[in-house]
Amino acid sequence: MGPIEALRFALEKETEAKNIYERFIFQHSETKDIFTFLMNEEEKHKQLIEKKIVELEN
Repeated sequence: MGPIEALRFALEKETEAKNIYERFIFQHSETKDIFTFLMNEEEKHKQLIEKKIVELEN
């Protein structure tokens, strides 16, 4: 597995985690704030990984 494939794998895992936290926001309203925070952190990670993939592809 090369670096780009590894980053794509990581991107997939970040997306999965973000989706899980998003579901939890609606299922567990009493802890909505923490799951919103975590979901936003996963989005930041996704953006960093996507940026790195673009850099490596150029």
